[in-house]
Amino acid sequence: MGEPKFNRRSADDRRRLLIDAALRCLAQHGADGLSTRTIAAEAGVSLGLINHYYRHKDDLIADAYHSAASELLAAMQAEVDRVPASDARGRLSAFVRASFSGQVLNPDLFKVWLAFWSLSTRSVRVQEVHDTTYGDYRSLLERLLADLAAARGIEGFDARLAAIGLSALLDGLWLEWCLNATTFTPDEGIAMTERWIDGFVGTATGHC
Repeated sequence: MGEPKFNRRSADDRRRLLIDAALRCLAQHGADGLSTRTIAAEAGVSLGLINHYYRHKDDLIADAYHSAASELLAAMQAEVDRVPASDARGRLSAFVRASFSGQVLNPDLFKVWLAFWSLSTRSVRVQEVHDTTYGDYRSLLERLLADLAAARGIEGFDARLAAIGLSALLDGLWLEWCLNATTFTPDEGIAMTERWIDGFVGTATGHC
């Protein structure tokens, strides 16, 4: 017989507890101040519980990275899905608005992401998660941009390069706002991004 359902839920709940504690610790202490003892204290559990579920600290951090990135992407996908599939421009606009929502323009998220980026240069496991989650994010952008190009009758459109460019723009604006929120408002960020999309996709011919 398999493990009772309540035991499986309990294990998931405990991992969730550890992941949430790791995220809070990253926001509070950064990558250099992170330790399993700090995470255990934040979660209110013994160090042995972390060792029971994770062989290495990097495994827990990788899980936390995957969880945070996946939840953020799911929230953005949900906003996109509120718009009918026939409205390619509206779906891309929904993605843009979600990119400047309070969930994204969040000082704690900024601190956590800086820690993840720093750790990805030191840990193969964290780097693997970064590559996977960034790939998922870019794939969504590629689909949205490809749909818009198709709706506008643009042939030979390179959605991959367009997605890389749009992702870089969004990352840059997000970073600028997090460093100094007085530089521009979220509405201005949306407007700048929308103009980039219409200028790029609206005039692209052949290879972008």
